[in-house]
Amino acid sequence: MFSWLALACALGACTDRRPPPTTEPYVIRRDGGGQLISAEADRAMLAAWGGRVEIRNHCNSACVIFISLPNACLGHKTMIGFHGSNVNVGPIGNPQMARYMRGGIKRKFLEEWQYIPHTEIHRITAQEFVALDPRAKICERGRN
Repeated sequence: MFSWLALACALGACTDRRPPPTTEPYVIRRDGGGQLISAEADRAMLAAWGGRVEIRNHCNSACVIFISLPNACLGHKTMIGFHGSNVNVGPIGNPQMARYMRGGIKRKFLEEWQYIPHTEIHRITAQEFVALDPRAKICERGRN
């Protein structure tokens, strides 16, 4: 998948990329989402980097795909927001988002949250997220 993302980004499809990691932890803070294709490219970059990724404050929409990184954790007070994609064609949009979800999060997204209009958002706490996806992690307290 990374080669497809690299080609798409090289062709100018990724217009809202996050900066590359320079220090650990890499902190994603107050992320409203953005283009899913850009988030996928950034996720691949962070997965290849392998350093700790902390998600803080709020993480909405396309940002949600970072939570399932094996090196990611959620801040204790982080709110996570879901809605349906504004583009849904074949594997693009909601199915694309769902690929990065696990367990109860994926089930709730497919059964309920994907139907929320992209102009609205359904928020849950980091603790609620972890209850639905026990493989997700809360960051250590000393790192808040």
